Formats: sequence, structure tokens, C-alpha cells
Amino acid sequence: MMLPFLTALISAWYCWRGGRRAAMGWWAVTAVIYVAWCFYHMTDPLKISL
Repeated sequence: MMLPFLTALISAWYCWRGGRRAAMGWWAVTAVIYVAWCFYHMTDPLKISL
């Protein structure tokens, strides 16, 4: 699950460089990835082998 960390890093980089619109765009991409990840894991059956 490296992708959200990469997109958050890109967002921070744009923020530091003064690109507010680009930073907010990458932040939104990060949020969409987190929501998709949470939706997938909340609806996936838990497979536990004992």
C-alpha cells in the first residue's frame, strides 16, 4: 500500500513549491485511494485459518 504515501508526498512537494491547486488535487487523489482501500477491506470477507 505504497501508493497513498507516494501521492501524499507529491501533494506535500507541490505545497512546499507553492502549487496550491496541484497540492489539493493530489490530496484529493490520496483521499480517493484511502476511501477505495477502506471500502475494499470493509466489504472483503475475513479469511482466518486457525
